[in-house]
Amino acid sequence: MKPFVLAMDVGTSSFKAVVYAVDGRILASESSSYEYASPQAGWAEASPQDWQQAMEECLTRLSKMPHLLQQIEVIAFTGQMHTAVLLDADLKPLEPTILWLDRRAAAETSELQSAFQMPPFQLNSTYTLPKLYWMRKHIPEVIHKARHLLWPKDYLRFLVTGEIFTDITEPGGAALLNWDAMDWAKERLVFIGLNPEILPPILQPEDEAGFLLPQVAERFNINPQAKVIAGAGDVLALISSAPPAKGRLNCSLGSSSMIFCPLEPHETVVDPRNRIYTYPLLRVPMLGGVSSTTGAALQWAWKNLYPGVSFESAIVEALDVPAGSDGVYFLPFLSGERSPFWNDQLRGSFHGLSLAHSRAHLLRAVMEGVGLSLSYMIQIIHELGVGIHEIALAGGGTKTPGWPQMIADICQMPVCVYSGQETVTHALFAYACLAKQGGRSFEQALLDTFEEPDWLYPNAKTASIYQKLYTHYKAQAEFNQELFKSN
Repeated sequence: MKPFVLAMDVGTSSFKAVVYAVDGRILASESSSYEYASPQAGWAEASPQDWQQAMEECLTRLSKMPHLLQQIEVIAFTGQMHTAVLLDADLKPLEPTILWLDRRAAAETSELQSAFQMPPFQLNSTYTLPKLYWMRKHIPEVIHKARHLLWPKDYLRFLVTGEIFTDITEPGGAALLNWDAMDWAKERLVFIGLNPEILPPILQPEDEAGFLLPQVAERFNINPQAKVIAGAGDVLALISSAPPAKGRLNCSLGSSSMIFCPLEPHETVVDPRNRIYTYPLLRVPMLGGVSSTTGAALQWAWKNLYPGVSFESAIVEALDVPAGSDGVYFLPFLSGERSPFWNDQLRGSFHGLSLAHSRAHLLRAVMEGVGLSLSYMIQIIHELGVGIHEIALAGGGTKTPGWPQMIADICQMPVCVYSGQETVTHALFAYACLAKQGGRSFEQALLDTFEEPDWLYPNAKTASIYQKLYTHYKAQAEFNQELFKSN
């Protein structure tokens, strides 16, 4: 099958290059890992040179496969968001490159929130703007040298094309987007003392962003006529972890979880309490939010409750515990919570413990707690008038035995499981098809990249058990929200 799209993903700890055929199948994939530095507790810094080296390693390996890259028609990038790459007058990266997961800018986040009164999903301490504000306060000499602001995927695209652009998703993840005008909110940069001239032009993900530099095409044996498109940030996972479908809730079950359902084109659903939100920047508008510690909570419980025991053996023990964990339930808020509470002070907790409970009860309660949290989100979506009748699960958590079935039982909905390794680049393939205007719709192109899922159905016998547990969970979660708000 003829190669069609070269999709590249610059993550927090690894780079991946994936080649898609015209029909949406993956022909080849290469990856390369790197590390980031943590010079102080809560700090995280990266080296853009590491990303560049990883990209070059992957392209070198792919270039050795006969005729593979010579036939590529479209090249697209995605990657980690919120991480600012500042370039100086010589177009070289300025240090430090502060990663999205860095938490040093909490005070700046509060100051910006007081100044601009933005909804919680438009500004938090992971976003770019607070980090730039921190740099302006603490290392102004770096800010003074900045001439261009890019994000990781944009920087790598610049290296291979020589063109400076970003796409619409990056301003949204930077707290620098005017959501009404869909353009830069330049006044926010001015507020923190930066020159808005550092902002790049904004493109849509499918827009042309240049062609490869001749030396790059020659070095890696890539078709020099291949069109490079803008691509988008890794928020693409909202639509590419599983194919969006009306009435379906998509949940990427990873360390954290994106939990979203599709809306009609140009539809916006507004939650007056700002618990969840409509994300309108992709081809398919999505309603939902992000749960901060889902898979991370399960890993935490396993490591602390089962030292020296394999994850698989621990899960076997947990699955021997009856549904409902004999009355124990868990609030999975180990690092605060984003949707639906937006409270960094919120903390996790076990409830209903007795002398009869074991570590297996606690581990199962953590698994069930994630399902109860998902059910809480579904109830909010229903409350806003959007119907959900099935759940699509993707991500590493789907490989945990029994967990997808547990979620089906707790939510009392069918669950389809997409177990493929690739997620975020699916949408790059669909945007590439859109850019080539080949007659295939974005939705069909996206669907073409997925294999058939496995289906699981709820056990009606557990419905009353989990309904009772959910009632307790909901009451306790809402009580804790008020409790930790006041502390």
